[in-house]
Amino acid sequence: MAETTDFELDELPENIGLHVTDLVRVWHEARAEDPEQIVPSRDILTAERLRPWIDDITIYEYMPLKEDFVVRIDAPSIVALNGESFQRASPREIDMKYGSCLTAALFNTMMCGQPTFYHVTLAVRADQHWLRVLLPVRTRNRDGYPVDQILGIRFDYEYQYDI
Repeated sequence: MAETTDFELDELPENIGLHVTDLVRVWHEARAEDPEQIVPSRDILTAERLRPWIDDITIYEYMPLKEDFVVRIDAPSIVALNGESFQRASPREIDMKYGSCLTAALFNTMMCGQPTFYHVTLAVRADQHWLRVLLPVRTRNRDGYPVDQILGIRFDYEYQYDI
């Protein structure tokens, strides 16, 4: 098992790129379009709106009967980078393989109903630092019942520590 450190950030770092802040802005705009809902609907936050990030988005879907998530769609850019896909797997498998806290981060994001941000460093590959952005959304299944999902996007980023 690899070792990963990941810690939650209270907000987006000030020195993060426009590509990241634009994504979070798009989430907030979609949320504002239907203020009666806790999180944006995928009917509003469509693939078209997410087009600039579409190859970088992993979709984690909450499975209430299992009290777990499943990787519904694994980001093509992450699959290419890691050489493996976790599609249809539980994020717990990712946590076990890499020593990460992804599952806890997904539950945290779902419970708070707001975007969350995590700085992640993969110890096996010391040069791998990234910002994990998790965005809660809601869709509906074929029977019309609500389904909670988290859009996960990973951006290269080395956190600057304040000493």
